[in-house]
This record gives sequence, C-alpha cells and structure tokens, in this order.
Amino acid sequence: MHKKILFFVAAAVIGISAGCFHAEKKQNVSEKTESLSIYGTWSIADLPSISGKNIQPAPAAYITFQEGKINGCSGDNRFFGNLTVKENRLQLTHMGMTRMMGPNAEYESCFMNALNEVSFFAVKGDKLYLLNRDNKIVMELAPSKTE
Repeated sequence: MHKKILFFVAAAVIGISAGCFHAEKKQNVSEKTESLSIYGTWSIADLPSISGKNIQPAPAAYITFQEGKINGCSGDNRFFGNLTVKENRLQLTHMGMTRMMGPNAEYESCFMNALNEVSFFAVKGDKLYLLNRDNKIVMELAPSKTE
C-alpha cells in the first residue's frame, strides 16, 4: 500500500516537473495545436542546424504530411515513411530515401538529421514547428505556396 502511494506521489511530482520543463523549453511556441492541421505540404522556413554554417538552403525542400504517411524532398532526394500523430506527438517510422548526387548534399544531411530527431510538433500562427524530445525546434515549416 505504501509503495503504491509513493509511486503515485513520485509520478505526480515528475509530471508537474516535466510540465514546467516542457513549457519552459518551448518558450515562443504555442501549445495549441488543434487550430492548424499538420496535414498538407509545408516548405522549410528555417533549419536551425545550419545557422552560422555556410550551407545554402535547398529551394526544393518540402514535407508533405498525409494520414499515416510522410514524404517530401530533402533537396536533391525524395524521402518517405510512415507517420503517426497523437496529440502533439509525431512518430516517423520505416523511413527511406532515394540516393542521388546533387548540389544540396550538406543541406540534405542537416535536413535528414533534423527529421530523425522529430518527436513533437507545435503551432504558432501559420508556422509549424518540429521539435525534438527536449522540445527544441529542429525545423520551422510554413504552408507551401505551391499547394
């Protein structure tokens, strides 16, 4: 009996702490995700991992989220996989990609590394933010103008 009470108290403390940590790390990103659907095609507005590096963005890079699927272009190559969305969590599985040479190799590497880190999403205005498990922004997306 005492072990059960201790477990629930510990779980509550961890939950409260995690909630504070979660909100603190997001800073300027809204937790309200229901106002904007992630489904559709998104262009890459910012890829923080290239900030301060001499890597040019790939103008053709985009991501399309569909029910149960993700695909897009990372610069020179196409990628695809399975997508699970639950609340503000994203799970990307069975990912694959073509392997063609092109001028955007450095950008593609950063892009795919960022995509591999994605655990959550958040929305602020018309921007979609992909976050890692520490709730740090790894990619900022804007609605695609070609859709």
